[in-house]
Amino acid sequence: MSTVDDKLDNFARIVMREAAEKRVQIIESIRENRLKVLEQKELEFLEQAYLTIQKEIRRINKEKNEMISRASMESKKMLLQKREEIIDEIFSNIHQKVIEFIRTPGYLTFLSDSIKEGCKITGDGEIVVYINRTDVHLIDRIKENLGFNMEIQVEQTDIIGGCKIFNKTKNILVDNSLAAKIQQQREQFLEISGLVIGKKQ
Repeated sequence: MSTVDDKLDNFARIVMREAAEKRVQIIESIRENRLKVLEQKELEFLEQAYLTIQKEIRRINKEKNEMISRASMESKKMLLQKREEIIDEIFSNIHQKVIEFIRTPGYLTFLSDSIKEGCKITGDGEIVVYINRTDVHLIDRIKENLGFNMEIQVEQTDIIGGCKIFNKTKNILVDNSLAAKIQQQREQFLEISGLVIGKKQ
């Protein structure tokens, strides 16, 4: 009988030991699975956080670039306005000085010389000289100064002073008007004054 009990006790101990080992294995397996799940979730959260951060960085960079672009455009607009104010003021003074010059005795010589110069450039042919309407009273004296007869007409647009020479035969036009010279000086002024915006100096 004791042998049977011993065997039963021994069997019970073996079963209990195997059960304990199985229990330890199950607990370890659960712990490992839980760690894997936690690691996976942690990676998912980290990936999601990374994507969110990258999205926010892109949004912030976009907003920053838009702000810089708006500020740059506004700054350039203000510079352009200021530049135009400066140029307008300078050339308003120049225009006034030109008007004063037109009223001096030296203007007749200047006008006659402008016509001579234009005629040389256009060459031989049927020549028409266009002058400003304010210079009509000088036509006879111009012809007298030049020593030859020519067709002189009034220019329809205000050229301030000076003249335009048109060779009908060769279809050549020379613009020696003061309006053209002032405009040319205005364009050159932008280059030499350093007031050109948007170009490297």
